[in-house]
Amino acid sequence: MLSIVGFFTLALAFLLAAYGLLAVIFGLVQKTPAWIESARLALLMIFPLVTVSVAALLILLAGQRFELAYVYSVTSLEMPLYLRLTALWGGQSGSLLFWSWLMAGFSLFFALHKWSRDADLLPWALLVVFFTLGFFLMINVFFEIPFERFWHFPDGSRVVSLLQPRGAWLLTPQDGQGLNPLLRHPGMIWHPPALYLGFTGFIIPFALAISTLAAGRNDRRWLEIARPWILIGWVFLSLGLVLGMRWAYDILGWGGYWGWDPVEIAALLPWLSGTALLHTNLLQARRDGFKRWNVVLVLLTFVLVIFGTFITRSGVISSVHAFAGSEIGSPMFIFTALLSLGSLGLLVYRWQDLQAGYEPAFGFNKETLMLFTNLILLSILVICFLGVIYPIISELITDTQITVGPAWYKRTAGPLFILLVLLVGVCPLAVWSGTNLARLSKRLRIVLPISLLVPLFVWLAGGVRHGVVLVSLWLVGFSILVMAADYIQQVLVALHKNQGNFWLALGAPVRRNRRRYGGVLVHLGIILMSIGIIGIEGLQQETQVTLSVGESVELSGVTFRFEALEHHEEEARWITEAVLSMSRAGEPVGALYPQREIYPNMGLAVTQPGLQGNLAVDLYAVLIDWRPISQDEATFRIFYNPLVSWLWVGSAMLTLGVVVALMPESARRKLERAAKSEVISG
Repeated sequence: MLSIVGFFTLALAFLLAAYGLLAVIFGLVQKTPAWIESARLALLMIFPLVTVSVAALLILLAGQRFELAYVYSVTSLEMPLYLRLTALWGGQSGSLLFWSWLMAGFSLFFALHKWSRDADLLPWALLVVFFTLGFFLMINVFFEIPFERFWHFPDGSRVVSLLQPRGAWLLTPQDGQGLNPLLRHPGMIWHPPALYLGFTGFIIPFALAISTLAAGRNDRRWLEIARPWILIGWVFLSLGLVLGMRWAYDILGWGGYWGWDPVEIAALLPWLSGTALLHTNLLQARRDGFKRWNVVLVLLTFVLVIFGTFITRSGVISSVHAFAGSEIGSPMFIFTALLSLGSLGLLVYRWQDLQAGYEPAFGFNKETLMLFTNLILLSILVICFLGVIYPIISELITDTQITVGPAWYKRTAGPLFILLVLLVGVCPLAVWSGTNLARLSKRLRIVLPISLLVPLFVWLAGGVRHGVVLVSLWLVGFSILVMAADYIQQVLVALHKNQGNFWLALGAPVRRNRRRYGGVLVHLGIILMSIGIIGIEGLQQETQVTLSVGESVELSGVTFRFEALEHHEEEARWITEAVLSMSRAGEPVGALYPQREIYPNMGLAVTQPGLQGNLAVDLYAVLIDWRPISQDEATFRIFYNPLVSWLWVGSAMLTLGVVVALMPESARRKLERAAKSEVISG
């Protein structure tokens, strides 16, 4: 009964989306506001209905109702409750339902917005939301139904169906298949929801951009409404990517966090365009410029979200992250094509109407530097996009799927990432307009000599001789010092105004301009993350060695000694665990416990690396193989990963920056900002 309720509410939500789409079209054709309002009210009802459907599936998952095909495929008796609940997004149909629920939630906030000032935008925005949300609900209702059950016929045949076929009775398996062992990790709780929140959050900016084009407006009102949603979508997308990196680092045994897998890159693409969008929407907010940039980047970001969803779920590429191929490939391709071509056609039609009211002067200023930053981000995007579609193109031409390897991405995109770090450091030295070389010269005389101490210290104390690494770390140090110098200057000004009250002055710059210093913290987070990337890409050392018990190997001054190999059985899996003690200069520094888990019922083996780390270095070991008879010899892959922990520290700093930027400003500060914006625009 619960499965019928879940499907019925889901189907009703789809019918409301279809009704809303037709009501909006009718209201636009007849110019009848009542139909538009009726559609808006229909949108308000979709989220509660999908919530009931999600709740029903969660109850069925928690209750281990194996008569449901979806519950059977993603849960089993030995799985703990938290994994049974997170299995909601562990399979194709459940994750699509979760996706629709999140999109319906964002659409609910969208429908609750006060539209009296923007009544001409509402119908077109509703049209986009209903079209997109309705499509994903349609997929769940007609193609990927999470509430289908097993039925058994007297002749021994079986079928999967929502309703009971004539002459069949319900079949309830004793146990389920369970999640893929790679998904049985705490990262399953956080990574997919964060990534999906980032993806679906861009529906509101996309709908607003389309509505502005359709309505023929040339102001920046749509961007004012969309700005917090852009920031929210971007930060969740960032967190989703970082949490996925951590998951891969902990569970896949790569020795790293990023394998340049096509699905990984498909998730990175909208992040790159979304990051460029954050810069240009700031420029339009201040100067009413870059109008075409903003519209193009919003459209591009959401189209890339849908493109990534298509290649992940359609089975057109092979990936450890991709879902198995299903019937939704063709509908997803048609939807992606319609969305892309429709957005492009409307953009071309309104292109001449998007002329900016302000043209930035070329020079050493923030506008020019942000423009260069965006060009670099989009260059990386093009490189990554070509790498993603290359397997598809190669299969069409040669009937063989050929993927582009990590070395290609590193050679082509690596130098561009280094340029990004430089621009992040240089940007605070620039003013908003014109060229203030006197200010630049004054700052450089202080910051530049100090920043040179960073590579010098790394060269002398760390023994690093890699030229690219030294230059990259110098750029990181330079960027951090520039940000620190700017903040210290503002604190000194506040200290003078607050008559020597140090603690009050210390927080004054942030209180006075939360948006600006939230952005500074975001940039600082990215710089700190780049330290981890530089460390593992430029300084990582590894070795693969076969050891007998009692033998040891040395890597980067650390001695790893093979102590023992242990076997035990736990929850339908066979676990083999090795013990590697570690010492440096004869002094013990801990031990690593790499594991190999075998799931005999599923015919799968999963690696659990041994890991011990701090802010300076991670020591990381993978158990590759062992001799099952003698049990005194095993093969290990051992990694020495310097600075990688800064990647996780930087992501926390980035999140803090977004929180600060989203904090409400005082009424006085809002008036000051509005007055300044009017003066600049005038």
